[in-house]
Amino acid sequence: MKICVRGSAGLLLILIGQIIFAQEESSGKVRPVQITFGFPLGTNGINSMDYANNFSLNILYGLNGGVLGAEMGSIINFNRGNVKGIQMSGVLDLNTGYTKGIQMAGVINLNSGGMEGIQLAGVSNINMSDAVGLQAAVANFVVGDFKGIQMGVLNFAGNLKGIQLGVVNVVGNADNGIPVGILSFVRNGHYELEVTGGEVMYLNLNYKMGVEKFYTIFKGGLTYFKQEPVYSFGLGFGGTFGISDKSKLSIDASGNQIVYKNDWTGMDQNLLNKLDINYKFGITPHFSLMIGPSFNLYLTEEIVDGEYGTLEIPYHLFSNVNSDSGIRIFGWVGLNAGLAYKF
Repeated sequence: MKICVRGSAGLLLILIGQIIFAQEESSGKVRPVQITFGFPLGTNGINSMDYANNFSLNILYGLNGGVLGAEMGSIINFNRGNVKGIQMSGVLDLNTGYTKGIQMAGVINLNSGGMEGIQLAGVSNINMSDAVGLQAAVANFVVGDFKGIQMGVLNFAGNLKGIQLGVVNVVGNADNGIPVGILSFVRNGHYELEVTGGEVMYLNLNYKMGVEKFYTIFKGGLTYFKQEPVYSFGLGFGGTFGISDKSKLSIDASGNQIVYKNDWTGMDQNLLNKLDINYKFGITPHFSLMIGPSFNLYLTEEIVDGEYGTLEIPYHLFSNVNSDSGIRIFGWVGLNAGLAYKF
């Protein structure tokens, strides 16, 4: 068992070394079919990296010069040249040349050359150069430019020219891209803290991170109801659009859980949904004043002194109770005003 593990680790190190230090593609020789049990036990023998193949079958693992068609392997597919077509492996696809087509791996796709097409992996897609197309895995990495769509728990791109959909996005430059996630870390991105007040929540702190076109909002608020403290915490998304050099318009949507009398356990449905449209005027490069309407939808099943809700709603445009759920819905238009600081 130890010999097997050491042998596998040694093979992996050799392949990664080939990817990092490879300088040339295969010689350009093409063969229609190759079958390898495990390098060098295959139809192309010890010289298999001198040949590209139209069809390549690697029963365990194979080391080849390239693919011009299709390649399948149960453990590892390694190519020193270009891959054009379909590449599938149970564990790893490793290529040093340009990859164009569809690349699928049970664990990792790793390319040192450029990539164009679709990458699907159970764990990670890693590209040491530029990439164009669709990436889907738990983690996606593109060191250079990425143009297309990245979908994963973690997405990284040196220069984003498309869309990232994930929980955590990391971008070096997103001038032509939009990261969409819970946490989006963008060099020279949009990071802003707002202090606002409204007709229901008297004090609100909003922290925004991402890019101006699309950012995540982390929210917290404080007010009082029947002389008892009421807290709110929530999450939202929004975007800011330029009107002039000093004037901007932000449109933010959020959901906020309302907590009454410090009861943080067993919270009932008590949710304030907001759509805020704010005009911002820059008084300095970092500070701006903001004001605008808010459209509110309050859903609550909390009853205090025989009445629904734990917010002092000044008025409502509509109100009704769902007889099945016991939730009352209030709707009204309010006002926000405050100060914003852009980091």
